[in-house]
Amino acid sequence: MRFSENWLRTWIDPQVDTETLAHRLTMAGLEVDAIEPAAPAFDNVVVGEVKSVRPHPDADKLRVTEVFDGETTWQVVCGAPNVREGLLAPLARVGATLPGGMKIKKAKLRGEPSHGMLCGADELGLSSNRSGLMELPNDAPVGKDLREWLDLDDAVIELGITPNRGDVLSIAGLARECAALFDAPIGAPETRAPQTHSASAQAAAIEAQAACPVYLTQAIEDIPARGETDLLITERLRRAGINTVEPIVDILNYVMLETGQPMHAFDADKLDGDIRVRWAAEGENLAALNDQELTLNADCLVISDQQSPIALAGVIGSAPSGVTGETRRIVLESAHFTPEAIAGRARRFGLTTDAAFRFERGVDPSLPRAAIDRAAQLITEHLGGQAGPPREADGGAAIATPAPISLDMTWAINRLGIEIATDKAAHLLRQLGCEVQTSGDRLEVVPPTRRFDLAIPEDLLEELARLIGYDNFRAPITRMTPEIGLPAVTTNTTAQIGELMAERGYFEAITYSFVDRDLDQAITPGSDPIELANPIASQMAVMRQSLWPGLLEAVAHNQKRQQPAIRLFETGHRFAGATAADSRETAELAFVLAGQTGQEQWAQANRPADFYDIKGDLVDLLEGLGLASATTFRRCEHPALHPGQSAEIRVNDAAVGEIGSLHPNTLKTFDLKGPVFACRLSLEGIGTRPLPQSRPLSKFPQVRRDLALVTPVSLPFATLAAAIRSAGGEFLQRVEPFDRYVGEGVAEGKQSLAVKLVFQNDERTLTDDEITDTINHILDNLRQLDVELRG
Repeated sequence: MRFSENWLRTWIDPQVDTETLAHRLTMAGLEVDAIEPAAPAFDNVVVGEVKSVRPHPDADKLRVTEVFDGETTWQVVCGAPNVREGLLAPLARVGATLPGGMKIKKAKLRGEPSHGMLCGADELGLSSNRSGLMELPNDAPVGKDLREWLDLDDAVIELGITPNRGDVLSIAGLARECAALFDAPIGAPETRAPQTHSASAQAAAIEAQAACPVYLTQAIEDIPARGETDLLITERLRRAGINTVEPIVDILNYVMLETGQPMHAFDADKLDGDIRVRWAAEGENLAALNDQELTLNADCLVISDQQSPIALAGVIGSAPSGVTGETRRIVLESAHFTPEAIAGRARRFGLTTDAAFRFERGVDPSLPRAAIDRAAQLITEHLGGQAGPPREADGGAAIATPAPISLDMTWAINRLGIEIATDKAAHLLRQLGCEVQTSGDRLEVVPPTRRFDLAIPEDLLEELARLIGYDNFRAPITRMTPEIGLPAVTTNTTAQIGELMAERGYFEAITYSFVDRDLDQAITPGSDPIELANPIASQMAVMRQSLWPGLLEAVAHNQKRQQPAIRLFETGHRFAGATAADSRETAELAFVLAGQTGQEQWAQANRPADFYDIKGDLVDLLEGLGLASATTFRRCEHPALHPGQSAEIRVNDAAVGEIGSLHPNTLKTFDLKGPVFACRLSLEGIGTRPLPQSRPLSKFPQVRRDLALVTPVSLPFATLAAAIRSAGGEFLQRVEPFDRYVGEGVAEGKQSLAVKLVFQNDERTLTDDEITDTINHILDNLRQLDVELRG
């Protein structure tokens, strides 16, 4: 929100400079984002009066004028189309400096002397949607320094208002804040409802009371033809970042900035019967003021006449019922729309309006009457017209009084960590408009209707902290004994995991916890994700149930940029459960592999990565974590993985993750060029390693025996190795495959598997007879698995 500091000081004038005011506002939670001058630097520009105008003898588009600067009449050559006798406009005298450093000098334009320059608003750095000279009102003091007269040494302060503080989106709201911060009185401008000189009134009925409990109308007739908006209003709107449109609309915008109540005006001659506040029919259309055709939904609140919608309530009016320069009869609207009825509607149609911005955050339900009186006052004073009586719509509801909040000051002081007297706390809360009753150390507080954010004692605690000033809180100096904590030697930390992954050539990625619903379901079909109530984008609508979607999107991003080898890993949280209430948040490691195994080079041929590359990386990781010997793999079915190239990872016989090649459907969903391989591990499942044990090297030789075994193709090697180890005795050290053959000489459904067995005794040399007996025992045991020695 942008506002003029001097406008605020007409309401309340704390005896501090601009920097101090900005600091106090920031420390009170109203963060000042920027402080800018109301106008760029220029000097020696005064109010000039055009005394005469004649054509330039040698230029059709130029005029030779005589301009009075309050002391002397000067000849000035001007090319503006709106220059005319009697016009008051800014005159830059000879010697003046304009924005950008332009110096005004005596000159000749096509042979005619020119002593100065008549200025448009843009030439003075005052943004305007009007072309030509800046036209000043007839009562402007001729010869007065323009900068002083328009108060252009004012400061424009921009605040970053949080969504819960809709009550400060106005000069009145800021004045109330400053009254509490500086303990100063407020001098609001006098509001006088205009005398009613017309019996004309606009009937209205509320058919959606829960969404609109208050709706007021007021008719104003016989509004004369009008020219420019009053300069004071124009300047205050400009400094707030609002362009002028038309005098009636400008006055309503001014009232919104002053009071915080958005308003609207309808052309009374374009309305068909009584006004209704109702829900839209599904598919109903509205031609908006911005020339956009809106197709409404049943949850859109509309203002309509007897034929069709004339406004999307709290957001934007319709073009057919809008006010123009030809309008002579208007109907003012001042209403309270609940935040729930307005929130999200503007964004749904791609609209951004000041009204929606305020109603979504909550507008004081007691404001409509005061605002409509103020608007009618300004319209009749500045533009003329005959005002009818304000009229409340049928079907409205009484404004509910906020529930009282009980505040125990002993509890508050303990929470704040700073002493504050009960009387002072009560005074600060009263300055905010609260009704406060004291009973010993307890306060009974009734918040004002404008403060939607005050509901529990903690809210009042925050208010006291804001008003005291966050910079007045000081942490007490205490003695602290520093303790440096070290993880246990059996703990595998995420830092260790990250280092091991980096050693394998993987880059760490950080992806959003919010993912697209379709991508989430491609990985975890049949499991309902947690939906976000207000997602920042449609592709970030649910909480992720796996780290794979984010990583796979990163792989697709890199593939589209011709990256030949992609290795990415991420540690983060996944969220299971249909709602936030029953959600389960677990930490995981996920990594993906795609493309070539390495960079292209002359000494070694490159090849595409395969399943055994990512499995090898996993085994190396588990080896570094001290868990390789406790890890086994089991065939599994995962909806996102290829059924023939996927496995469940088990550590100490507990499932901790999956590994495999992505299913073709998954590749298509993520727009990936396959094959792509992925792995997932629960950090809890790999978080602890066995305590390392030292073991001396044996002095005695190893004995190796190679077996050529005929096994069923369907028999996992892990099952075969477990059977060999169980029969191999205590001296069997390693069981490793080194060759596989399928084809001629081997029966269908069978394979020939060459396995290396390594034996060793730490106390003596093993004999051939011992080895032979052990081999025979192993072969006898393997016959139970339909495994035999190849002949």
